[in-house]
Formats: sequence, structure tokens, C-alpha cells
Amino acid sequence: MFLIFLLITVLLMSYVSIAWTCLNTPFLSFNLTAKIAPALLTLFLLAAFIIPHQVYNNFSYALQVAGHILLGLLFLYFLTVMAAMALQLLFKLTGHPLKIPLGVFVMIIAFIISAKGAYNAFKQPAIVNITVNTDVPGTDGIKIVHLSDTHFGGTVTPSRVAKLTKQINELEPDFIFFTGDIFEYAGRYAPLFIENVKNMHAKLGKYGVPGNHEYYSGVNANMDMYRAAGIIPLQNKTAYVGKINIVGVNDIVTSGIKPHYFEQIIRNGTVFNSNYNILLSHTPLYLEEAANNKIGLMLSGHTHNGQIWPFKYLTALKFPYINGLYTKDKTNLYVSSGTFYWGPPFRLGTINELPVIILKEAQQ
Repeated sequence: MFLIFLLITVLLMSYVSIAWTCLNTPFLSFNLTAKIAPALLTLFLLAAFIIPHQVYNNFSYALQVAGHILLGLLFLYFLTVMAAMALQLLFKLTGHPLKIPLGVFVMIIAFIISAKGAYNAFKQPAIVNITVNTDVPGTDGIKIVHLSDTHFGGTVTPSRVAKLTKQINELEPDFIFFTGDIFEYAGRYAPLFIENVKNMHAKLGKYGVPGNHEYYSGVNANMDMYRAAGIIPLQNKTAYVGKINIVGVNDIVTSGIKPHYFEQIIRNGTVFNSNYNILLSHTPLYLEEAANNKIGLMLSGHTHNGQIWPFKYLTALKFPYINGLYTKDKTNLYVSSGTFYWGPPFRLGTINELPVIILKEAQQ
């Protein structure tokens, strides 16, 4: 269903963009080639999304990368065209229609926007320092590194992940938590990505939960990659490490977890002791239910903070907790905008981030 929606959207965006550009650029014409170009572009993107999931070789990898870049460029160009169309309409309504052809100006503006978006996406994740209170003795000063939505593969190359590994190890964390969408596009480079993650060191361990994309590409195979990389999967399970309970839930949406079952999973793992409770949940939902069950810290991702403007505002309509630190009673929720990004290597109005959370014992 998502693929069908995506293809229809691509066809419409490309048709509008190409038609408007041809009609508003003196040296272009809306000829037969321009008319069939949207269909050819859509077919190319269809191949770029399907083939790399079936065949792993240099050609499929290049096709995947080209498809992601082209999709991002198309979207950003379409946004620029829509802004130009709105400007033309505004001048027309005022009785002073624009006589200047805007095609070339739109191309230049779209290029600048795309370059900025690519620059943001290709930067290494920015460290975001967060401090949350703990009232459990023996947990003061615990340092957590939170990875989410890495989407290894495509333009997130093994060399970029090697830099991330170095970045994390320099922080000397006690825990590294992975909240899903990790190895989605790993493909033929999976061994390299696994080795890089394996080299991420945490004094008290690495734990993770599946996101929605783990289910799309095979949750069992993805959990095997977690284990190979030294990540302990917590699929509706709890790990006990010193004074910390680490509760992990499967992706709420993809696995159909309802609020009452969500609470049951938490209670099953935390009812037996008075440890500090940390919850790993890919999708940032059910904060109230987490607060009702004495969760001290909940970590999520999924939203990418919209990744590309104006998706940030559209995403916020569905997920009120979209990025940053939120508090409900004594429960803290941190939603990461993503260590890297999904698909198109562009970010506008958002960043790649690496949250570093320190537990601080509250002063009595």
C-alpha cells in the first residue's frame, strides 16, 4: 500500500514539476519527451525500490542510492515549483500577473535548497546532552547513548558508521540503546555494518528493540543481526542490570500493541523490584501509560522530526511527541530525530543527532 501511494505521489509530483518548468522556461517546450518523462521517472524509482531488496550486488546498490537521491531532489524541486506557482497566483489575483519566466530562478533556488539539505544529511550526528533525574540509589551518573533510525546502507556507508563508532567510544557510555530501524538497507555490506556496531563499546551492555522497518525486511533476520553485532534484543522482554530494569517492546504500530498490553509488558518486567525503569519503544506513543507504570526514562525514535521541511509539521499531527525531551509526572520521554535518515539523503530544518543521557540523582 505504501509503495502504491509513493508511486502515485511521484507520478503527480514529476508531472507537475516538468510541465510547469517547460511552460515557464523560454528554451524548453512541453513536448512528447517531457510528457512521458514522469512515467519513465516513476518506473525508474519503482525499480530502485524493488530490485535492491531482491538482489545484492554493485548494480542494485548503485540503483538504490540513485533512487533515494532522485526521490529527494524531486520532492525538493516540487516544493520550489509549488512556491513559485503560489507566487504567480498571488500576483495574478492582485491584477499584476508576473511577466518574468520563473523556470530558471526555480532551478537555481531548488539547487541551493538541495545542496543545503544534502550538507545537513551528510554531517555526522550532533551530540545532544540530556540530564534526567533518578531517585534510585546507585544509578547516579549512568551514561546512556541512544541510537535510533540509523538505516544503515544506501548513502549511510560503512565508513560513516565507522566514524560513528569512534564518536560513541570516545563518550565511554555505560549503556548503548538501539530503538529500531537499524540495519534496514545493509544488504551486501551487512558484515561491515555488523562489525562496526560490534566495535561500539558500552560498559554495561548494548540493548535494542525492533522498529517498523525491521518488520518490513524480516524481524527475525534483523534480530539475528542485532545479536551478531552484540546487541541484546528485547522483544517484549526485560533485562536486569544492577539497579536498572531495561524494558523493551516490539514496534507498537507494526506489531499491533494496544495500551493495555503495553502496560502489561512493563508490569511484567518491573513489578519485582524497585530499580530504575528504562523503556525502549521505537514509536513514541503511550507516554501516559508509561508514566502510570513507574517508567523513569522512555526512549523512542521513528519520527525523524519530519526529516525534510514541511514534513515536520505533518508528522507532528500524528505524533505529538516528535523530537526532544518530554515529561509526564516523573517519567521522561526522549524522542530522537534519528542518528541518520531514511532514504533520500536530505535534511531540512532537522539534524542527525546522537542523544547522550546522564542519570542524575535528585537532591534530597
